[in-house]
Amino acid sequence: MKKTLSLIASTALLVGCAGSADHAIVTSYQVTDTGLSCSQLQTEMVKAQMVIDGVIADKADISGADVMDGILYFPFNLMAKSDNYEKALGAAGERIKRLEELKKEKECKTDMAETKRSASKMTAELKELNQLHKDGALTADEYKTAKNKVLNGG
Repeated sequence: MKKTLSLIASTALLVGCAGSADHAIVTSYQVTDTGLSCSQLQTEMVKAQMVIDGVIADKADISGADVMDGILYFPFNLMAKSDNYEKALGAAGERIKRLEELKKEKECKTDMAETKRSASKMTAELKELNQLHKDGALTADEYKTAKNKVLNGG
């Protein structure tokens, strides 16, 4: 009986930790894309670039928690993270390609260097808002409103 309970608990723990990678998997084609303005297309490109930047930063930043995950839950957690990284990068790259095509069709200006700068700035703003919320300087509603404003380019 103890062995059965131990096996069930161990399996639940491993399965629960196997899905710990959490980078967004964006959709390349969205129904509303063709109706977006040049500015809105740019905002969407920045959001996709933020996913790419987040994955790259996560892959480069190995923390103590990551080491413990590797020791305790290897290979399950590492496989889940690797799969999430691959899917998130691929999907964000495809999203950017799609948005670039739409920008060409609409004769919008395309500047990937500016997209990357904007993504970096937006990430910093979101981190600052998150910290203000954690510190109690922003209520949940204020945080949500400010976050949406940053994410929607306003």
